Amino acid sequence: MLHELFSLVSRSRVALAVCSLVVVLLVGGLVDLGMNWGRAYAGVRIGEVDVAGKTADEMTALVQNVYTTRLQEGRVTVFASDEAAVAAPDAAAQAQDEALAEQRTADEERANRTQWTADASLLAATLPVEDLVSEALAIGRENGGLPARAGALFGGHVIAPRASYDADKLETLAAEIDAAIGDPRVDFDLAIEEGVAQVTEGHDGYMVDRTTFARELDRAFLESENGTGSFVARAEYAPLRIDRETATATCTLVNEALAPGARFAYEGASWEATAADLGEWVVTRPEEHNGTWTLAAYVDEARAKPSILEHVERTRTGSPTKVSFKREGNDVQVLTDGTGTVPRAAETARVLGATLFGGDTGVGAQDTSGAASAWRPSPGEPVEVSVGSGPAPSTSTFDEALDLGLIGEISSYTTEYTTGTGTENRNHNIHLVADLLNRSIAPAGGTWSFNGTAGECNAERGFLGAGAIIDGEYDDAVGGGICQVATTVFNAVYEAGFPVPTRHNHSLYIGSYPAGRDAAVSWPDLDLVWKNDAASDVLMGATYTEGSVTVTLYGVDPGYRVSTNVGEWTEGEKHKIKTERDESMAPGTSYVKTAGTDGKNITVIRTVTSRTGEILHEDPFYSTYDPITEVVVAGPEPEAKAPSEDTSKEPKDANAEGTAPGDSNTSDASHETNETEER
Repeated sequence: MLHELFSLVSRSRVALAVCSLVVVLLVGGLVDLGMNWGRAYAGVRIGEVDVAGKTADEMTALVQNVYTTRLQEGRVTVFASDEAAVAAPDAAAQAQDEALAEQRTADEERANRTQWTADASLLAATLPVEDLVSEALAIGRENGGLPARAGALFGGHVIAPRASYDADKLETLAAEIDAAIGDPRVDFDLAIEEGVAQVTEGHDGYMVDRTTFARELDRAFLESENGTGSFVARAEYAPLRIDRETATATCTLVNEALAPGARFAYEGASWEATAADLGEWVVTRPEEHNGTWTLAAYVDEARAKPSILEHVERTRTGSPTKVSFKREGNDVQVLTDGTGTVPRAAETARVLGATLFGGDTGVGAQDTSGAASAWRPSPGEPVEVSVGSGPAPSTSTFDEALDLGLIGEISSYTTEYTTGTGTENRNHNIHLVADLLNRSIAPAGGTWSFNGTAGECNAERGFLGAGAIIDGEYDDAVGGGICQVATTVFNAVYEAGFPVPTRHNHSLYIGSYPAGRDAAVSWPDLDLVWKNDAASDVLMGATYTEGSVTVTLYGVDPGYRVSTNVGEWTEGEKHKIKTERDESMAPGTSYVKTAGTDGKNITVIRTVTSRTGEILHEDPFYSTYDPITEVVVAGPEPEAKAPSEDTSKEPKDANAEGTAPGDSNTSDASHETNETEER
């Protein structure tokens, strides 16, 4: 072949030229490969970082140096409209918004909100440095080849810097904005009542496009030196994902699956589950497959497990396995005496769902290993379900114990709070004290104390000054906001049915909480104490999002049933009005620093019964709320008017405003001195 090639080249100048070009390209390619091996080609940039000729390690260091700090320390403001963005610099309006931010309920904030703030922690944002570097190295190679290399050399090629956001957290923020500026899309879906599924109506909507929203966040976080930027959110047309036809097909599947019901068996005992029973466990969700949306039905483990475990407790002959918790740092171990068996409730829910709606259909007969199984003997007959069981482990992790059904959720409660400008310190305190309470343990037969668990919430431990109730007014105090968490704990314990020997209401009524079911704490005078009168330990989980905190009690459910009788509100003392002067403000201007509210009283009675209906105890919770003094901050009077020293309805020393807070307790009612700061 070489002989023929030389012969051809010697006879033809064209062949000689072609061969010469091939040799040049080959040599040039080898030289280029050697010079740029493992390096970005000329003209390639990652945002403002020139990465031409840099190795992967060099690019990683440069990108992290420029963008990581911006993302971690940045704060982005999202406006609901152009008008909101223009109005943001209004000093008086901003001062009032900030002053009232901690006093508004979450519903009030949602109804009037015109801006949102977000940081990296809120969105769990990270910088995908490896992906950005890989993209830079691909330019001119697998991405575009020689043309892309030439384009980068002569025209440049910029890879936009971006962050990776937690999908659920991004969706939560976007959904809040949708509710304020758009008309959120509602897909056709199913509602299941008494075991019968029906299609619910849906409609197109106008919503924030999630991809566009993420890119706007990238720009605001990463294109400014301090990571602080803003943009106006825009609602766009959002067509249905699930139409009537798709929902109807799923509806037919669900009704056919549920109609025959199911028969459960566990260690020789059995019980029937009707279509209505099964229907309470079924949920739906839109799922995308290759660009096509379907409405998937499945058995929700969180709904099914408690019911399965309750039936097991009703039918089993022995006592449930007693558990205790042991905490080592952030890890929790679940301990038993290592005897007896436990039902595998989560596994049972999974195989039931697979049998009802497709997937792994389980096995056709009881598995002797104790694994859960489910099968339908023939079409139209009830599903036969064998609840899995296994030996109770002497030691297991928290997640393992949950999955086994050794422990479960006893009760859970969530409260919401505002998140706008002016709430940062309060929300920091909420998150900090929630972390202190998280994974705390109430031993069997023992008590749990808020102050004893959290300790003193002072500046030395990282707490900040925020809104607290002092002498009948909202003011700043270190640790302000921790009562939000105390109230959430109280309501989780209330719903679980555990006794509450010590609880105090706030001196001032707060509309964010259920009537008469708030809890005030303040070191060392005001505490929240509840008793674990069950046979096993109870573990408290305290978690939070940007605008909510959730307290969940875990353990062996004692099976208490709770009912509530809420009394009528009775009138209390009328609120007062006073004006504070701020000489730095423009004459004649003012804003409301504290919204006034009249005092009121209410009694809530909780009745706790056993599984069999026996009344265990009735607990009255008395709440007496003082009035909230309305405080107006005003600039100096216009020159034409004489200055007013005090415009309150009843002249009074500003330091003496308010009355002693009324604090109540299930065992006795006590009144603290007005120096007590309720946080």
